[in-house]
Amino acid sequence: MQKTLPSNLNIVRGQTQKNVNRTLLTYLFNRFPKDMKMSILDLPCGNLEFLKYVKTLFPHSELTAADIVTPGATPGINFHQMDLTQNFTLSTGQKFDVVSSISGVMMFSNTLSFIRNCTERIKTGGTFILTNDNNATVKDRLAYFFLGRYRIFNLVFEDQELMTENVPIHELIRLMRKNHIRIDDITYTSFDMKDALFLPFALVAYVSQWLYLKRLNTKIPEDLKWKMYPFKHLLCKHYIIIGTKLDLAVLSA
Repeated sequence: MQKTLPSNLNIVRGQTQKNVNRTLLTYLFNRFPKDMKMSILDLPCGNLEFLKYVKTLFPHSELTAADIVTPGATPGINFHQMDLTQNFTLSTGQKFDVVSSISGVMMFSNTLSFIRNCTERIKTGGTFILTNDNNATVKDRLAYFFLGRYRIFNLVFEDQELMTENVPIHELIRLMRKNHIRIDDITYTSFDMKDALFLPFALVAYVSQWLYLKRLNTKIPEDLKWKMYPFKHLLCKHYIIIGTKLDLAVLSA
């Protein structure tokens, strides 16, 4: 039976979509024992909201954060100022039980390099958590049809625009698998009740997409194909991908 988070833990949305932090913390709370000396690397860490919650739930955890902007010193969290679009300045020998990137890939033009750098810091058997805004909702599709833009991306970027990388889920899945991450679960979240107005459009779109996927021949596992595109992906604003770092020695044997 799944454990629920402590009722006194007031989780704010932070610098991501609503319910993302709660969903991730619930996963960790059920996946790892409270007294485990778990090592976690979070990047980009933003204002450190996520890791502060982790420290509350796992007081013995070893937490490391990285971002281009310093969020201020926080007891129990080891911060590294890094430009995550470049090669990481962390020691190559430093490995973590969990590496998380929450709403970060939209800001990095070299997604392949970023994901490779992340996976190289994960212990064999460790967990990789990657979340991103969903650009395949019915609302996004209609916005693109009528306006030529997706919901969170302007049609014209300013020179100093921060969020510019519209990376779809199938590309993230491909990059993770290419870097020896087995995809364990994909969760869609951040549904707004006001978007229930798009339910009729979602029903029509899903029937067509379901028929297309049913006939689609692909080498990826069948269950993964359906995890990527459940009905919820047409209405939820965000998705969470959870994977496991595979043993390279076994793969090369």
